Amino acid sequence: MSETHHTAAAAGTGGDRRNVLIAVDKSQQAEHAFDWYIRTVHRPENNVILIHVPEGPTVETSKGIRLTEGEFKKMQETENKDTSELTARYKKKLQALGVDATYKTIYGKPGEAIVEAAKHEHATTVIMGTRGMGTLRRTVMGSVSDYVVHHTHVPVIVFRS
Repeated sequence: MSETHHTAAAAGTGGDRRNVLIAVDKSQQAEHAFDWYIRTVHRPENNVILIHVPEGPTVETSKGIRLTEGEFKKMQETENKDTSELTARYKKKLQALGVDATYKTIYGKPGEAIVEAAKHEHATTVIMGTRGMGTLRRTVMGSVSDYVVHHTHVPVIVFRS
């Protein structure tokens, strides 16, 4: 796992701390799932872990592929910019809401990476959005939420906006 950020907000009040893993990306669906969790499910004692898996080719997932120095540098700059903007957006929301959370960026195939993160973080629940792909596109490309639902060991709440 490459990056971890903790927000500085109110601490939990004890009791059973549940590890709630929320998958986030740049989509509105992910943001709506996050907002829904905060409004309806969140408790101060929950341990909130936001996981971001960058989509498309990344520096990490492109190892072994022949790229020119310029192509590699451009990929790295875009990835760093996108990840920084997303991190800042969620850190700002968390701080405004007074929610203590951990934010991690991990690499790999999104579904597999989220399932692995759920195991690693001892998640009790996974929250994620769905992009609502059509049947044909989902059949051809696969669905991250479908993969997570069928491969993780904990309940998964898929928020459809």
